[in-house]
Amino acid sequence: MMRMAKVVESVDIEAPWDEVFEIVTSKLRRLQLSPLWGVAEIQDMSSDFPKEGSSYHSKLMDGGDEPEYDTIVTAFESPHKFAYRLTTKREPQVTWTFQGVPGGTRLMYHEEFLVDESGDDEFVQSIRDTVQEWLKNLKRYAELRGGWWQPMARWGTDRFLLPLRVNQRRVIFLLLAWEAVGCLSFVALGLGWGVAKLLGWV
Repeated sequence: MMRMAKVVESVDIEAPWDEVFEIVTSKLRRLQLSPLWGVAEIQDMSSDFPKEGSSYHSKLMDGGDEPEYDTIVTAFESPHKFAYRLTTKREPQVTWTFQGVPGGTRLMYHEEFLVDESGDDEFVQSIRDTVQEWLKNLKRYAELRGGWWQPMARWGTDRFLLPLRVNQRRVIFLLLAWEAVGCLSFVALGLGWGVAKLLGWV
């Protein structure tokens, strides 16, 4: 027996809701900001995406029980609502809604999908964790606006970072972290040597 489970999460974003709506309904941006980016290859996207009735085909990179599926847009109401369903056995249905709040936009995510009658609690929690991380990524990206450096940061993110799979991004961040540690260590060593020389210890 199967029953319907539900995951509902939200985040407040310091950006106008029409801009947030554009990011979420972009052909790739929403997907690239997902923690699962790179798990599936996107194929055959409709030329009229993201209009209602449009779709795209996905193929899982590692195969799995359901190696291929379609995502079909069920609602496109700019700039208030965007919804779609996936043609997998759990029959997930996702709805994004957008509300204006003081200082920006409240982005809400609502997903319903089938689970075993026993609960599938771990699976539901994994979906919730993924959605929470997804919303954080969308918030960070959408708030790269204004100022003098943020548009440059978004341009660099779009061009160099987002096309990479999530595991490739982690490798880059790790390498950058090691470089930063090395630079800080070198500076600290130089300062320490200078202070020691000033005090006549060397």
